Amino acid sequence: MDIRKEQDAYRNAKPSRLGRGIERLTNPFGKALASVVPNAIVEQAVKAIDSAAGARSLGPIRHDPADLEASRAAALKIERLAKNVNGATGAAAGFGGAISAGMDIPATIAIAMRNIRDTGRAYGYDGAGEAEKLFRLQILELASLNEPEERRQRIEGIERAIGDGGVLKPVEGDASTPMVDAAVERISRALALASFRRRMGMLVPVAGSAVGLMVNRSFQEDVSKAARFAFQARRLKAAAG
Repeated sequence: MDIRKEQDAYRNAKPSRLGRGIERLTNPFGKALASVVPNAIVEQAVKAIDSAAGARSLGPIRHDPADLEASRAAALKIERLAKNVNGATGAAAGFGGAISAGMDIPATIAIAMRNIRDTGRAYGYDGAGEAEKLFRLQILELASLNEPEERRQRIEGIERAIGDGGVLKPVEGDASTPMVDAAVERISRALALASFRRRMGMLVPVAGSAVGLMVNRSFQEDVSKAARFAFQARRLKAAAG
């Protein structure tokens, strides 16, 4: 796999087919569905879950992180695990209809944050510090977007955050809190709207199980692709000196 070609392909890619299809189907109902779960609930979940994502990696990291192919292979394993686990939670939530569909959102965010953190570890970044926290939130936001112009702006923001040697540009103490809060607020809006648009089919018990499985797996795939792009960008900059 040519990593640079993969990076260019991601920059120019359209949102996932499932995301676009369900977005078009449920767009007339999106705002009404999003209002079921206020942004504040998603915001609280994102803040709390990022701390929990700091636990040890689910799998051992034995490769050299400077080896991009080995790092990518490890990241793909993390993606498969995240898709399988979140697919199972989505299938289970789909049996219960509207109530359990809403309850599945915190679980989905938790798995996404762990997905991002472990993908970073696969590329040699342990994720400690405010700059790393903000970087993870930028990745989560990018994975949540379907609008092309917003997506392009978030990609540019991620690339601007990467300094020489692949090290993130510092976020000074007093400046970090408002930047993190702003990122969480944007993520909350994106997730509240997109997740409920995508999950509309889960409002029908039993039949919603298949929708929940597909939607969650699709979302974790989007998260994994965004995370690989971001951390590969850092590794490429590190290799360039």
